[in-house]
Amino acid sequence: MSNPGDPQHDRGYYGAGWNQPAPPPPSSQGPAQVPPYGGQPAAGVPYAPPRPPRVPADPRRAFAPGASVTNTAGALIAVVSLVLVEFVSGLIGLIGTSLVVSPFSHYGAGASLVSSFVTGVFLAPFPFYAGAFLALAFLTPINRRSPLPTVLLRAVLAGAAGTIALALVGVFTGSFGAISSGGSRLVIDVVTTPLRNGVPFTVMLLATATAAWLWLGRPRRGGAPAPTSGRPGTVRPADAVPPATVRPAEAPQPPQQHPYGQSGGQQPPAAPWGGPAPR
Repeated sequence: MSNPGDPQHDRGYYGAGWNQPAPPPPSSQGPAQVPPYGGQPAAGVPYAPPRPPRVPADPRRAFAPGASVTNTAGALIAVVSLVLVEFVSGLIGLIGTSLVVSPFSHYGAGASLVSSFVTGVFLAPFPFYAGAFLALAFLTPINRRSPLPTVLLRAVLAGAAGTIALALVGVFTGSFGAISSGGSRLVIDVVTTPLRNGVPFTVMLLATATAAWLWLGRPRRGGAPAPTSGRPGTVRPADAVPPATVRPAEAPQPPQQHPYGQSGGQQPPAAPWGGPAPR
């Protein structure tokens, strides 16, 4: 049993010479706030373990799921380049045919040359464009760190995704056409037409993906300067020493002498032989 007068009884929680208040109990008003990952938790807040670092994807794998600005930029460069190639090729054919036939005239039940140009360049292959772009942006990206054979393999997989998108659209168009033309229309829209358009588009996608791969790896303007350490003429001279930033220690000044051998701030007594000063 401890003695109430014992000084050890009032040393507090941490052995101090005075009482210290106990830590407050956890509040029951709402859930406790968890600190962000990597931060120090506050008092009464549960500790959250740090988040493990993200493992980078292998650049040699055919599939690299994920989305980033670089992946989207590479997909846009490849697909837009493919659209431009189709546009220039169709435009040259339209100009050549317009020398014989008027581009805005309708002959029989067929469409005009301009409408056929728009359909053949933009509308009909649009599922291929969309499927290839989604595959290159999220599944088979054009990454500069990947070797060129891996990029070409990813372009082939993206072309296969675009061909499958053409076949899926052909299921709907062939189903409606099979009502009047029979089941052969379904086979044409699902199998032959997607393959006829998908194979040359995939071959062109190989070239545009290579161009995107080279474009993403080119040096950027305004980037960090290349390191010059180790090159001749880059060693600093011996006298190129920066000025000192630490002030030298000042010499201690001698203490001031005061009369009567007293230190500064104290006055001699008024009556040195008298009685003690009144309090």
